Parts: sequence; structure tokens; C-alpha cells
Amino acid sequence: MTAFAMLAITLSPGPAHSEDMTVSACPTLNTLSGKPDPDHWVSPPEANKDDKAPHACNPCADPANLGSKTCAVYRFLTSEACASGRCADSQGDFVFHPDVGRGVILQFDTRYQHPERHPSARGENCRFIMWSMEPVIGVEDANAYAPRNDWLTAYRVSQTLVAPPFGRDDLALAIQPPTTRGQHQFHIHIGTLLPEYRDALAGLDPAATRLRVNGYDFHVRFLPVEPGKTPFEGVDVFRIVRDMLPGGAADLPRYGVLAAVTEGGSGIWIMAAERFDRSQLNYRQPAACRLL
Repeated sequence: MTAFAMLAITLSPGPAHSEDMTVSACPTLNTLSGKPDPDHWVSPPEANKDDKAPHACNPCADPANLGSKTCAVYRFLTSEACASGRCADSQGDFVFHPDVGRGVILQFDTRYQHPERHPSARGENCRFIMWSMEPVIGVEDANAYAPRNDWLTAYRVSQTLVAPPFGRDDLALAIQPPTTRGQHQFHIHIGTLLPEYRDALAGLDPAATRLRVNGYDFHVRFLPVEPGKTPFEGVDVFRIVRDMLPGGAADLPRYGVLAAVTEGGSGIWIMAAERFDRSQLNYRQPAACRLL
């Protein structure tokens, strides 16, 4: 198989195509923080399914965004209800990461326990979400998340705050673009690979750059994990994604990212596709997970 080989697996209908979706550039000086914000592009609210924050360039900390439905999780996590470091609502149980402090909180999604109210969550007994507590938006907010390695943190919480911890094979981390996400606050979904993704990656040449799975056309890159290092340690996932995309940072509002740990923790696949949706992860395990 050549470096440009594409493996096609089409087990379900693909997402809507969005090549001509409108994106716009934010001001080079952020209107909320007053800090430089170059090369920050956004998807306008009318192009998004749920993220209708009126000031798309600004995070939920902007008073104009804070009261919107798409900032509901941020409002809850920064409220007195979560002041102790642990809290819960109808969406799940939350706990702050003890090492990162109040900068990161992990959610165990408990909606599967009430399928009569949340039928789409039926059977999702092992779904976790890592939330940033800083005012950062998402995949497109490159300047705000640049100082941190959120993918490494997401991997670490999957090993230390979840029982049983996720295995070092088939672990899947994902972030959705503005077009498909529900919240305007940075978060990474944690699950495992669906069988069709696992099979596709198992047969893929490590030099491949494209892959089609479940109707999504991915730009892909394989990275070996250096001996003695933790997966994602020293890896700038978002920089790699920007380099893979034809439009660079201007494409970020269109693309979601899936990062999969494979080969027993010795390799990582980084994948980016338009309108990627968190439903492409597996959140069902033989026994329910729990939050430590």
C-alpha cells in the first residue's frame, strides 16, 4: 500500500458535505481579552447545529455568550455547585483533576441511567468528557489552547480518574468542530474505537495520509510513541492537524479530530474530518465504568 492509499469502509451513511460552509476570521486583537488572536477562524452560528454563541470569536466568559444554552456546562462548572471540586447534575458526575487543579474537570456521563429521558444515551455506560475550566472555545481557538497539551491531559485522566482505566489499545479521544458540537467550551470526548475504525486502522499503512470510514473522509497521520514516553507526550496534536488540512487554521471550524491510541500504547493515529461527530466513538463496555 502506498503512502497515499485510501482504505474505504462505508458501513453507514456519511455526514453532510460542507466544503462551501462559510467561515470568517476573528479580529487580530481579541475584543474580550485584549490579547493578540491571529489566524483565529470561526463558523458563524447559523452554520452550526447547536453552538449558537452570538460572539463566536469569544469564549463563554463573554457576558454576551454566558447566558446562552451553548454555555450551560461552563455556567454550571464555574458555579458554587462545583466549588468543592465534585458536583453532579442531570448530565453526569464531575470531578476536578487533582494534579491539574481547577484547570480541568472530568465528567462521567450518566444519562444512560435514564434512557426514558435520554434515549440516545441508552447503553452508553462508559462515556467521559474532559472539560477545560479556562475560557477556551474549541478546536478553532488555537491561540488560547496553545500553552497546554490537552490531549496528554485527556489521556492521563483516562488512566487515573476512571475505573477501570481505559486500555492502552483502542482508546479514542475526539473533539468536534463548531458545526456539530453542543457546547462553546473546550472539551474532549473519551471512549474507545468502534469496530469499523479499529479494523480500518489495523490494516492501514503507517505512511498513509487519507482514510475513509463510515462516510467520513479523514486526513490521517501515524506517530510512534517514543520509548519511555506517555502517549501524546511532546505531541502538538492541533499543530499536526493544521499542517494536514489544505486550508490550515482556516479549516479548523470545519474539522473535528479523532486521536486513537493503538499498538498497545506504542502508536497514535491522528485523524481529522469535516463535521466529525462524537457518535463515532464507542461508549459501551461489558461493565459500566465509574468516576474515581
